[in-house]
Amino acid sequence: MSKRDNFFVVGLFACSLSLFAIASYAQVGPGQLVRCENFAFSTEEDFISMGPEPPDGNPMMYAGDLLASHPTAVCARNEDLLLIFDIVNKDDLGLDAADVIDVDGYIVAFSTEIDSPNNGQTVPQFTAGDLLITNGVVIRNAELTFKFSIPYDIGLDAVHFIGETQTIVAVLEFFRTQGVPTGLAFSQELARLGIDIWFSIEGTFSPSEPLIQILDGDLLSARDGVIVAKQIDLFPASVPAGIPQRGVDFGLDAATADRRGDVATFEFSPEILFDKEPLFIDGDALRYGQSAHMPNDFLIRGFETVTSEVGLDALSGTLDVLFADGVETGNVMRWSSSVP
Repeated sequence: MSKRDNFFVVGLFACSLSLFAIASYAQVGPGQLVRCENFAFSTEEDFISMGPEPPDGNPMMYAGDLLASHPTAVCARNEDLLLIFDIVNKDDLGLDAADVIDVDGYIVAFSTEIDSPNNGQTVPQFTAGDLLITNGVVIRNAELTFKFSIPYDIGLDAVHFIGETQTIVAVLEFFRTQGVPTGLAFSQELARLGIDIWFSIEGTFSPSEPLIQILDGDLLSARDGVIVAKQIDLFPASVPAGIPQRGVDFGLDAATADRRGDVATFEFSPEILFDKEPLFIDGDALRYGQSAHMPNDFLIRGFETVTSEVGLDALSGTLDVLFADGVETGNVMRWSSSVP
């Protein structure tokens, strides 16, 4: 059996070893990641929590931390996620995207707000546009955007893996040991292995065709090189989303869905607010087509912070799990009449 055919078993075994190594150094501890197994998020702003005390005793919640909601918890500090990249005791690098893939193996995919501070090398260790994995893998921005013919690092604002969890874990371990394919080979490998990476970018890109634009509010597929969900489709018709049709790009700051790639389960956060009906702010979590809306203050309520809005920079898991667990919401979740 070849290395390529056998990488699934190797990947799962290696993940258990990496978890053991992380346990010795993590600020919050790898055991806390389980609290984010079903739903997790990060904020755009730092804030002080007056609620449950985190394991490290620090009441500050930073924009680079991975948080859980209902029950409230700090699942990972920014330093925990970046530990394998030898970035410790540095400033918080932010958490611009996050996908909690495997809590037992401590496998989280994420991106930062700023480039790596370890710039003593010829090139930076990673940029804010690269996709990082807690097993040490760096998927360059150029690989994610290759099929869109974007010739520069355009940033990374949201990310979500599609496929069977066990397969995703094994693929990421294969990338760790054998290297990440580059150029067209990267998307071909994703297709061969049956996974995809949905993501959004930080800026608008106009290819050579004058009538085609890729917005930072579009959801893209790294494997297929297509727009999975256009900005205009994310919102109901009453929201002027989409360029040039309606005139506004609300951005796509965070994105999540189920692992099957069902767009109807897609949930996201915009970058700017809308002050008409249906009202939403840039820290709210919205459902595809605006069939559901969860305000930012509900997500952070358990932290008992004095503020009601701290933004929303990353989402992992679906909002439905909060209600499946019997969370009392009252009128917090507002439903529209249209269901996609």
